[in-house]
Amino acid sequence: MFRVEYRWLLCLSLVVLLVASAVIPVFANQLEEKMEEQAEIERRLQEERDNLKQQRNREMSLKQELEQLNRRLEALQQEKKRLEKEISRIEEEIFETEAELAEAEELLAMQDSLFKQRIRTIYEQGSVTYLEVLFNATSFSDFLTRLNNLKAIAANDLRLLEEIQAERDRIQLIKETLEQKKEELEEMRRQVLVNEQEIEEATETRRQVLEELQAEIARNIKAIEELEKEAYIIAQQIYELGGGTPGSGPAGKLHWPIAAPYVITSPFGWRSDPFSGAKAWHGGLDIAPLYGLPNNILAADSGMVILARWNGGYGNCIMINHGNGLVTAYGHMSQLLVSEGTWVSRGQVIGKAGTTGYSTGVHLHFEVWDYNKPPLRSGYPNDRRHNPMSYL
Repeated sequence: MFRVEYRWLLCLSLVVLLVASAVIPVFANQLEEKMEEQAEIERRLQEERDNLKQQRNREMSLKQELEQLNRRLEALQQEKKRLEKEISRIEEEIFETEAELAEAEELLAMQDSLFKQRIRTIYEQGSVTYLEVLFNATSFSDFLTRLNNLKAIAANDLRLLEEIQAERDRIQLIKETLEQKKEELEEMRRQVLVNEQEIEEATETRRQVLEELQAEIARNIKAIEELEKEAYIIAQQIYELGGGTPGSGPAGKLHWPIAAPYVITSPFGWRSDPFSGAKAWHGGLDIAPLYGLPNNILAADSGMVILARWNGGYGNCIMINHGNGLVTAYGHMSQLLVSEGTWVSRGQVIGKAGTTGYSTGVHLHFEVWDYNKPPLRSGYPNDRRHNPMSYL
């Protein structure tokens, strides 16, 4: 009887060993495949994020160009208004100057006519008139007086003629100067209109490029979101394949995962993505060391390290399975001080805070995965990440 049972147990053991030897490679291969799949997704994610960064830089550059063009356009419009006012003022001055010039020319024409008439009379009568005036003098003193008066009349006529001619020349010069200035202003206004048209065309071209770029950015952000969802699903599958559920889980609240002093820089939930600016789900808690110190990263509770390596956007990352469906994740570390498959104790130093992966500064990205609670509606399928503040 004992021999029969022994043989049966031996056969059963052999069957178990054969099954186990067949199953273990299958799980190992599946795990390796998932790890490779995750690495490929992370590579694609990095490419998309690099493209997004370049697109954001280009978008910023285009917006700056548009601002400069708008300021230039406003300046040209102000200059055009100023030139139009100046042209109107000069046209009014030209109108007034032309009236003055016409009046001066009329006066000159009249004086010129009188002067010519006097000259003609003198020419026709010769010097008799002057002699008669002089011979009619009653005395030598009267003779001298008459002679001086005749000279004064002739000199006065000549001076008056010269003054009128000078006034006409002055007014004509003013008119020509104003006309020239008006032509210069008109040319400036035409150039302003040409510049304004060129800037409007350049502005419209850049607006079209910006719209196309923003559409491309939206597509890029959508691709990143889809890849992140896919990466999340694979990370969950890796956990299920490689982690298991050892231990009974934490007895109480989790230990704070970073040594003091620290500050919470980004809470759990929806936020504006620091790289893209788009609305994005933040599945963890960002905790930064104060004063830029490379604070120690601490295990939130005892458990098995199921991941300790570079993990795409997480950078240097550690995941600890605490049992009973609870896993904690630690991202962006500068150093990893534990390896996969090792057991860690609550509060044990497992790494150093850093800024590796998808990060904008030195901090710890801390996540709590709880398989005992319903998944969240975060935009990620079957999202098991929950608010760490509820566990700390």
